[in-house]
Amino acid sequence: MTNRRLLFSLIVFLSCLWGAPGVALAQEPAGCSSPRAAVQSVFYWLELGRFDPARAAQCLDRSGRSARQIEISAQRVRSVYADRRLFIDYERLSEDPHWVNPETGRPEVAPHPDLPEIVVRRSGDGHWHWPRASLDRIDVLEQERSLVSEDIIAELPDWMRNDLFGIEMWQFLALSAILVFGLVIRKIIQFIVKRRVTALVARFGKQGAANLVDTFASPGATLVMAILLRILYPQLRLPYGAVMALNVSVRVMVVLSIIWAAYRFVDVIAGVMSEKAALTESKLDDQLVPLVRKALKILTVVAGVLSILQNLNVNVGSLLAGLGIGGVAVALAAKDTVANFFGSVMIFIDKPFQIGDWVVVAGVEGIVEEVGFRSTRVRTFYNSVVTIPNAKFTEASIDNYGRRRYRRTYATLRLTHDTTPERMQAFVEGIRAIIQANPYTRKDYYEVHMSGIGEHSLDVMLYYFFEVRTWSEEVRERHNVYLEIMRLAKALGVEFAVPTRTLHIDRAVAPGSAKELAPPTSEERLAEICRSFGPEGEQARPSGPRITDGFLATK
Repeated sequence: MTNRRLLFSLIVFLSCLWGAPGVALAQEPAGCSSPRAAVQSVFYWLELGRFDPARAAQCLDRSGRSARQIEISAQRVRSVYADRRLFIDYERLSEDPHWVNPETGRPEVAPHPDLPEIVVRRSGDGHWHWPRASLDRIDVLEQERSLVSEDIIAELPDWMRNDLFGIEMWQFLALSAILVFGLVIRKIIQFIVKRRVTALVARFGKQGAANLVDTFASPGATLVMAILLRILYPQLRLPYGAVMALNVSVRVMVVLSIIWAAYRFVDVIAGVMSEKAALTESKLDDQLVPLVRKALKILTVVAGVLSILQNLNVNVGSLLAGLGIGGVAVALAAKDTVANFFGSVMIFIDKPFQIGDWVVVAGVEGIVEEVGFRSTRVRTFYNSVVTIPNAKFTEASIDNYGRRRYRRTYATLRLTHDTTPERMQAFVEGIRAIIQANPYTRKDYYEVHMSGIGEHSLDVMLYYFFEVRTWSEEVRERHNVYLEIMRLAKALGVEFAVPTRTLHIDRAVAPGSAKELAPPTSEERLAEICRSFGPEGEQARPSGPRITDGFLATK
């Protein structure tokens, strides 16, 4: 996350949460008629949208203070409670104008038990107010929490004392400086950790530790920035609304930093799992790693959202209950998603294919690359990626070529009509010897026979199997077998036919011509040629030709 995005997120939180106190006040308090009304009046009239310091100070004792000072005192009351995160329970305060504290017997009550010295009290005219002693104590607490003294503030020029929404200009400037300072510190920490610490750890051969340091660098720097903000902004004497917004924003930043670190740590765990899975022969763990990664990331995000909502004072229990009530509607709207999820479950239970298998399903043919919660990705042989919803696998027929133990080859070899019976038989037996010689062919089952006499050729059926793991190995060994058959045909003097009509004119053959040099036709010689192409035969080349010179040299 860049600095600009981080700053933007903080501004959004500030704008959304600016006036959010501990408990929202929806109804205007009834003046100073009761303990509850006297307390509520301060907080209610300092909310964003109805900011009115004069009305907020209506229940404060004005003795010894000017109108401006009494308005500042009202804002300080809110700031003190906000800085200490003391949320006032208004239901605990009585609405009875004649209420008397049963413990002390006096008409006064502390708005919050953690600050018992600060009270609201009933005066002689029957109204409830914040007495001068409580306001003096507020001033002391405000002075203790801030490094900026009243003397320093008094020396500031008038334009810096102008306020907007209860925040003076010097507070705006100081808060901006703190934000910039925090961003600079974050950037420095990122640079030091990523460039220096990571390189130092990697130098000692601890690459895993270096990756871990790099993973936590940015989230850790953001966490330090949030802590720095939390330490500095209480020194600015900000009003209650601003303090509450900053409190929530900082807490959200802390939670986001932790969730961010956990989210990135999932990738580290998944990387280790992928390395372990690569060492095993089973492909099931290779399929599980992406799913585990996604599941952990989803759980991390859900936990982060719930934590953020909790920090925003949202009743998570009520929210989850509401989601349960609307679960039926959500399930109906997301029935396809649910069907896809159960489809992925069935894939792992039935195991119709694994990652890396060559499959044909729903009209798509290719290699399975990834199995997710919603869909499966198949890389086609023209290098595109097709995403198939998992629900289709529950009803579609799946042809898994990757599960084949043997890979079939079926072909028809066509020889010319002038092939003699002896050479035909030798050709067929020679091919059988070639199949026996190839280390990747199935030796217990194959068929090589003359299958028919066609219009243009004498047909030979070739039916056999390879025991290989990949398609590349299959085409390589098929290539080698066909090369052997070509060499066999050349040695036996047989020719392959093409579907054409040829006019032959027989003439006398001169001594030394090609006819005179044709291969011998004796059965002994034909049998010898056949055996030479079989296992351990002198002419057998089951792995292809060995050309050592020229551009076609092979090992």
